[in-house]
Amino acid sequence: MTTTFEAFLGENLDRVAFISAWLRSRDIRHTVVELAGKRHIVVTFAPEAYDPRFRMKTLIAHHDRAAGTQGANDNSAACYLLMQLSERLSRAGAAHNVRIIFTDGEETAGARGITGQGAFALGSGLRKLGNGEDDVYVFDACGRGDTLILSTAGFPAEADDRRGRDRKGRLYELMDDLHRRAAELARAVSAEAWVRLPTPYSDNAGFLAAGIPAQVITVLPHQEASVLLASLAGHASDVDRLSRVIVANKPLDGDDPLAPIIPETWKMLHTERDNAASLTAPAFTLTETFLSALATRMDLAI
Repeated sequence: MTTTFEAFLGENLDRVAFISAWLRSRDIRHTVVELAGKRHIVVTFAPEAYDPRFRMKTLIAHHDRAAGTQGANDNSAACYLLMQLSERLSRAGAAHNVRIIFTDGEETAGARGITGQGAFALGSGLRKLGNGEDDVYVFDACGRGDTLILSTAGFPAEADDRRGRDRKGRLYELMDDLHRRAAELARAVSAEAWVRLPTPYSDNAGFLAAGIPAQVITVLPHQEASVLLASLAGHASDVDRLSRVIVANKPLDGDDPLAPIIPETWKMLHTERDNAASLTAPAFTLTETFLSALATRMDLAI
């Protein structure tokens, strides 16, 4: 673990100032944007990094964390990985069409519900700027495990559900296409260690509420992912309740039959156990590999 990452876990740290100072020290262009009382950091690159013939890719990681925790996995690991990616891309000589945003307010939706999440105002702003059909990837809890997880939260259970496609319209089509391309990347970088699963909502909730498709990428230990995947192949009523419990990310009573199924990694979130000691090196390597492949991939604009 680097000194920089350890410092990023510090108590009462102004994480916006920390990220901004880190970027500035490496001459990485960025802007701190305040929307609805939340502070986001938007990283863009030189004009030659963008080719209008190809789709824009917006990579997201929320920098806020639950009070009283290091937030090592939620969401310091993903932030750190995107910081490192921004440095690599700032030195790249080819177009990559990547924008990186460190968001605020993922943990504090509050009484206003999902519209109080920082990503909602941000997504609404992006739509007004004409960026409503960009590819948005949300990276959350990427610091523990060895299995890449493509979240199905907010996406249809079956990618080829034509009735759902007709019902949801354009947003569904964009979500479907984004998920398909994310799966292609997952197969390319982690053919034997990736899976689709429902996950707790992250900033994707705010973006989806604003009408922008967003794909969550996260990581779990193989055993935890396998137990959950097997349980999701059970009876329809149990699967439906399990999926609802997961996306809501609500703690269960110890005697609840679903409690042992919920990944231990997710139970650590928002607790003191979400600390540096809980992280594993393979998760960082796996996510970094996916990020590099994502930055390299260039899909033609629609």
